Amino acid sequence: MQPHWLTRLLLSGGWARTLRWLLLVIAAAVAQGVWANSLRVGPATPDFPLIVLACLAMLTNPNTAAWAGFLTGLLHASMLEQTVGSLLISRTLAATVVAYLPMLLSKRHWLSVVPAVILLTLLAQGLLYLAAPTVSGGAFWQATLWGMVYNIGLAIPAYWLVRRIVPPELDDEPVLWNN
Repeated sequence: MQPHWLTRLLLSGGWARTLRWLLLVIAAAVAQGVWANSLRVGPATPDFPLIVLACLAMLTNPNTAAWAGFLTGLLHASMLEQTVGSLLISRTLAATVVAYLPMLLSKRHWLSVVPAVILLTLLAQGLLYLAAPTVSGGAFWQATLWGMVYNIGLAIPAYWLVRRIVPPELDDEPVLWNN
């Protein structure tokens, strides 16, 4: 008896790995709800789910990144009063695209998360704005760019932490990060 395709997709890295990235996504959503407003600096607010999603997309395969994006969008939509479908689609597609970034960058180098956060933020927020524009374009993009700069500063320590919890999948790439 073969398991359902959804089960095989979710468990592609095994139970332990799947549980780890699920808990990371949930913890990021909780941190967003608890600490994001108190960590606001001017117009910039950290987006913990997007930071964790960028780290996971760099360290896992596109299928796992898509599932993490789906869960991130679902949890983020449940915290906000926005259209669920727009957040689901934007996060899922953006995470899938960023998961292909390790073809160009070393996922083991600690600075590789910077372009991942930039690309993920621009794609996720751009798709969200195209699907469900809520405010004027200038205000939306100004908040997005300030948040992206703030997220870049938080992404490097987050990448170190996420790599400890969900190590990169095995490949033939040389190790550039000393553990």
